[in-house]
Amino acid sequence: MDPNKKIVDMTNEELTALGFTGENVPAGVKRIVDAVKADPVNLGSVTCFAVECLRRDAAKAARQDDVTDQPHPPTSPTPPTSPTSPTSPTLTVFSQLSTNSDARTVVSPDLISEYEMNFYYHGISGNPPKLLWRSDLESNPFPIPPVGTNFYKIPKKTPQGVFNTPLNDVWDSTIAPQILESMKARGLKYSALKTAQFSIAEDGKERLGPIVIWIAVRPNTTNARAVRDATPDILDILTRAKITGVVVEWYEGSVVRLDGPPLMRVEGNTNAKFGFNHPFHTGLCIPIARQSDDAQGTLTFLFKEVKTKTGEPSDRILALTNKHVASLVTTADYELDEADPQHILVCGDRRLARAITEVQNAVTTGLRDALRLAGELKDTPKDDTSALRRRKNALEDKHEDNANLKALLDEVDANWKDTNGRRFGVVDWAPHISVRVDDRRYTRDIATFAVDNEKLGNFESNIVDLGNQYTAGQLEDLFWPVAAVSEGRTIPANLQLPIRRALPRRPVINADTENKNGEPLYIVAKYGNTTKLTLGCYSGMDAYTCTDLGLESREIVVYNYTKASGDMGDFSDHGDSGSLIFTGDGDALAMLHSGMPRGLHNHVTYGTPIWWVIKQILVKYPDADFYGMTYTLD
Repeated sequence: MDPNKKIVDMTNEELTALGFTGENVPAGVKRIVDAVKADPVNLGSVTCFAVECLRRDAAKAARQDDVTDQPHPPTSPTPPTSPTSPTSPTLTVFSQLSTNSDARTVVSPDLISEYEMNFYYHGISGNPPKLLWRSDLESNPFPIPPVGTNFYKIPKKTPQGVFNTPLNDVWDSTIAPQILESMKARGLKYSALKTAQFSIAEDGKERLGPIVIWIAVRPNTTNARAVRDATPDILDILTRAKITGVVVEWYEGSVVRLDGPPLMRVEGNTNAKFGFNHPFHTGLCIPIARQSDDAQGTLTFLFKEVKTKTGEPSDRILALTNKHVASLVTTADYELDEADPQHILVCGDRRLARAITEVQNAVTTGLRDALRLAGELKDTPKDDTSALRRRKNALEDKHEDNANLKALLDEVDANWKDTNGRRFGVVDWAPHISVRVDDRRYTRDIATFAVDNEKLGNFESNIVDLGNQYTAGQLEDLFWPVAAVSEGRTIPANLQLPIRRALPRRPVINADTENKNGEPLYIVAKYGNTTKLTLGCYSGMDAYTCTDLGLESREIVVYNYTKASGDMGDFSDHGDSGSLIFTGDGDALAMLHSGMPRGLHNHVTYGTPIWWVIKQILVKYPDADFYGMTYTLD
């Protein structure tokens, strides 16, 4: 098949041979082909490639329908898609408990009803953790609906940061260390100690709950009675520090690492390639992978070495990512071994396949759009010259978009499918993961790789391509929800956000904006290999975490944030490790490295502050230049 051959130039026999007409051809494909042949003036540019994308899409849908029609065994796993999806774990649990009256009462030896355990954190992710215990259980009863209540009536929570409170002033110096000591004295194995404040939506109204000391304990190491008995000690610590109105809540969870030709220029948002060539261009957050085993992650940012260790001029450009993305063995230091280099790829095999599918799906949508526009143009009265002009221009633009997407796929097919052609660089320095670099105990999970300079012919500076999921105006509303606050603060119209500075440590304790209820808010974003552009709520205070091996560290915390559609999306997932967490003003906050997933969803994301990461980079590369990104180290 010649993918560039036009449908109008083909015979019926050729169309039948390709599966575009004839018996057993999907109705949608036949309709498109018939429409093209009937309107060669407006649809004559449609090619075999576009119809083949549609045919493949229809065949895939038919296969999925066949699978759906087959009975599933009761234990067949079905991945969740959203908190309210028919296959969501949350909705599945609700269907099981909604008619169970016993689930609404406390049954010994439990301390909390099964209903409250499962739905107290409803909304914070597609599969939220179960509540173990909370200190305000008696004074603030959880609303238990009658049997048969609609799923959508359950109060929905969104975690937010805590700012400008007396607790902020004493958290790191007094409260957190004393709570950690108290838990250890009782033999509790904690995973994370952090703070949050939950926005609660119920019956069309929204309110802000109390400040919460939110503690995750290692799964299967304790029980509700043990954490209940430990709670008064924590409340006493707060009382001695004259901190009031704070609630202590416990649940189970573990911290998990989220690993999973010249690069193209960053396209403007008027080009059909915009958003789809993200995996292959020179903007930040490039998806990367180890060539050895396709372990995937994300590039954080790039910097220039400027001088070698011996003081000689250097033209090397280096990229930053996580140690656990660059190296299979994370407990040993690594430096460039020219005899056995560790190659880093632009796009792992799985990400490449996903990128190709995304472009093919866009072509299919574009073809249907062209058909619709041609129909509208045909039905437009001849004397309505304004409508005729607009619809004709829209149709021409759509044909041009589809041609550009075809050109993108041709370029990917020619230059990016070969693994060696996707080699981006070789690992230069990857020290072992450590939480004991200094007394701050932040996680050093970093690695650099020397980039093939030929891949960076289109590179200009550290810029985040925000993709095609939102318009600039939508992002402004998400970053700065209150119009009065957002005046003068804008997202670039071309959706290319320059990263101008690393946020210093001290100013981060203040809220960046406020929500529509006047409550403090600090919205951040990241563009990752897996979840692309997502927004989250910065917590305002560091978390204190502990791995299953007992390694304790201190982390930046980001919670999930409600999207423009109203759905809750996970801020990060496996494969997003290394992503730069940034503000709408172009300030770098943190380097993402781990999260706290439950099932296929993640409700907390952890990262290392960028100012501290830069400090570690300068130990190895003392003359590094970060392409104009300013920073202070304390």
